[in-house]
Amino acid sequence: MRGNFNNTLPLAFFILRRERVISVIWLMLLVAVIAGLAGPMGEMMDPASRAALGATMENPAMIAMMGPVYGIKNYTVGAMYSNSMLLFSAMAVAVMNIFLVVRHTRTDEEMGRYEVLRSMPIGRMANLNAVMFFVLDINIILSVLIGLGLYVFGDYSMGLGGSMLFGAAMGTTGLVFASITALLAQLFSTSRAAAGCSFLTMGIFYILRAAGDINAEWLSLISPLGLVLRAQVYVENYIWPIVILLAASGIITIIAFKLNSLRDIEQGFITSAPGRSEAKKSLISPLGLSKRLVGGTVVVWVAVMLILGASYGSILGDIDDFVATNEFYQMLLGSMEEFSVTVLFAAMQNSMMASIGLLPIIAIILRIRTEEKEYRTEVILSATVKRIAYFGGFAAIAFAAGLFMQLANAFGLYFAAIAVLNDASELPLTMVLQANLVYLPAIWAVMALAIFLVGALPKYVQIIWVYFGFVFFMVFMGRIPDILPAWISYLSPFHYIPELPIDSVNYFYLIILISIFLIFIGFLFYNKRDITPNP
Repeated sequence: MRGNFNNTLPLAFFILRRERVISVIWLMLLVAVIAGLAGPMGEMMDPASRAALGATMENPAMIAMMGPVYGIKNYTVGAMYSNSMLLFSAMAVAVMNIFLVVRHTRTDEEMGRYEVLRSMPIGRMANLNAVMFFVLDINIILSVLIGLGLYVFGDYSMGLGGSMLFGAAMGTTGLVFASITALLAQLFSTSRAAAGCSFLTMGIFYILRAAGDINAEWLSLISPLGLVLRAQVYVENYIWPIVILLAASGIITIIAFKLNSLRDIEQGFITSAPGRSEAKKSLISPLGLSKRLVGGTVVVWVAVMLILGASYGSILGDIDDFVATNEFYQMLLGSMEEFSVTVLFAAMQNSMMASIGLLPIIAIILRIRTEEKEYRTEVILSATVKRIAYFGGFAAIAFAAGLFMQLANAFGLYFAAIAVLNDASELPLTMVLQANLVYLPAIWAVMALAIFLVGALPKYVQIIWVYFGFVFFMVFMGRIPDILPAWISYLSPFHYIPELPIDSVNYFYLIILISIFLIFIGFLFYNKRDITPNP
């Protein structure tokens, strides 16, 4: 038995070396956002504002989105923060763990790295054991940093015990989804299928939790995302959900190890469906190939944006009463003299959704680099395919994906809003469409930066994720006055986008010109540089 895990520790240190940059970035972003928001929320919301927020969160639509409200009779800053942040923070940690496990299991097998490792004196299950050992360490570190960060920067109601429990909730949720991903990596034979099913599983758990929190609690208890909320952090501080999650993670991990011991390298228990005997005519063109590779990503994210837009639209019916007694949101939304609260809140939501929509855009562009690193680009370009056409296929799909996602958010928000608003005319469809489409230049600017990095600086393409984290952070924190120096906001393209219909167009065209320039440079360098997995 010991031979199956031989040399696990050296492999774990090897993974640590490979992850020393990406994991640190993940940790910094998660800790900065989760712990960094505790202070401002506590300082800017008085008891009356918190009570109004708690009353709003008891709305079924809000419960479905964010979970049940605990501690409403004495709605402290800690209770408010836990109700508002715990669920989505846990989902962000789950995303980190899914990417990490897939990258060091299925992806390594697909690229032949695992076969090289197996040629050395390591045990059959040493690699999976090293991955899970590394995941355990990362989540422990994350739990401690988040717990201490919340205790240091949070309100007096956010004591050390509750803060460490919040951190433990993050870490255990991450471990559960890491173990689920490790299990799915044994079932499926491709990294795309393993990652896709892992995110699908998270989505199913979210839906189960939403349904359970409204009228069937047992559904929430079988969902990790619902169970973790039962810890009632900063209210009752229950530990039993954390214990159950740890036990579930251990059981799922044991099953993953068992399946790993039974299957062959590069194989899965669920085989991929056989392809067509003849390729579709669409695959003859570079654009058709790009569509085949990333089209599924676009479809999934359009559906996600539609659902998220509808989720925010469903709460607009109660937003007037909430904001009227909430100084914090009055400050965020700005002047309410010319426009209704509904319009102001919808405008703020649009900027947040546009920043979330950057995720698939960046992923599509970076797929170019992934294909290159896996030696598939050389095969394509060795034929009569021109580099510009191949590169342009991905860029065109990313360009269109930005438009489709903004439209999806607009329609989701509009049709959900008119179902709950007393006066639907205050939020006309044309205004909602304009307010969403105006963010396209900023989205395309970030896409242009990704194109520039892939074309001119392929070794440093991961910088785009750091920039995305900055943009996402600024969309949320940039609204709070005196938190950050004013000049920092100028580094985000979203700063120059007007929140229609509230603002007027300012440096709109400047962003377009910069985007065109970066795209041109990216295409120019890609057309001239060597195609190599290790530039």
